[in-house]
Amino acid sequence: MSNRSCDFLPVRKSLNGVWSNMVKVMSRTVVSGILLRRFFKGKVGNGNNISFWIDPWLLNIPLMIVCPNLFRLDSDKRCKVSDRLKLTEDGIMRVWEWKRSMSVIEYGSEWDVLNSLLNAAVLSEAEDSWVWIGIGNGVFSVSAVRNQLYLDMDFSNLFVFEWCKWIPKKCNIFGWRAEMGRIRTALALRRRNIPIADVSCVLCGSADESVDHLFTGCILATRLWQHISSWCKIQNIFAFSFKDLLDVQKFVGLSGRAREIFYGIIIIGCWCIWKARNLFKFQRKKARLEDIIGEVKVLGFLWAKNRAKLSSLTWDSWCKFVIM
Repeated sequence: MSNRSCDFLPVRKSLNGVWSNMVKVMSRTVVSGILLRRFFKGKVGNGNNISFWIDPWLLNIPLMIVCPNLFRLDSDKRCKVSDRLKLTEDGIMRVWEWKRSMSVIEYGSEWDVLNSLLNAAVLSEAEDSWVWIGIGNGVFSVSAVRNQLYLDMDFSNLFVFEWCKWIPKKCNIFGWRAEMGRIRTALALRRRNIPIADVSCVLCGSADESVDHLFTGCILATRLWQHISSWCKIQNIFAFSFKDLLDVQKFVGLSGRAREIFYGIIIIGCWCIWKARNLFKFQRKKARLEDIIGEVKVLGFLWAKNRAKLSSLTWDSWCKFVIM
């Protein structure tokens, strides 16, 4: 066994980064009592790219959970489906490589279960693929995950926008309106029967320009949040909606003044993205990530020093996010 985690989402435990953080989110997020990662299932074609034991393919859970003793007995725990099942003219032939002779007494029940499941296995010449088995049509998307998460949420209490005291009113009002979907994105204007020929995001062009896409799905916004995560020394920010962005300050491990400042930085970041969007749309000024990052830091420093009663704050400590 290597030092990778024994899971169908491969990641080395010793390494950090975006993929590592995504795997952690997938491994810890629970929807209706089920881990989010269990909503993915392998669809076997030739079996060359799906792990026989570790990946979920016959069931919605991996075979190593169904038959743990047989899994431990296999000499190659990361073997592929094609290593154990061979497509021949006479059908599917099963090939086993056990560490030692298998005892019917010790493994009999698991052996019967495994063979019963394998009777339903089908191989073909097609490539393996993955399917999303949650809400939707079997195709994975951010909106499908969001809808799945919303199933488990309690909407008995209405969301109340939290006012940030150290940033200007215009930024707070902008955040409040954005949370309600009341800013003039292209999709919002079309819904108001205003003729908009193209509603795609002007910053990336990869999706319709909605509030959630502009501030969480757009590649420019994603890269901004990655930079802010590094700057503020927290785990990478992952958000599916504007509400998620407003709530992220509760889960990043900051407290006291640092948490209050971080919350303001999130709203300032959204404010600067909106400004960059408007400059491009109405003045054709290209949006550059470096300019947005610079504006967030400069405005944040100016307002924090003069409005948050941090008169001793220096530019150097601000850039290192040292909040006293």
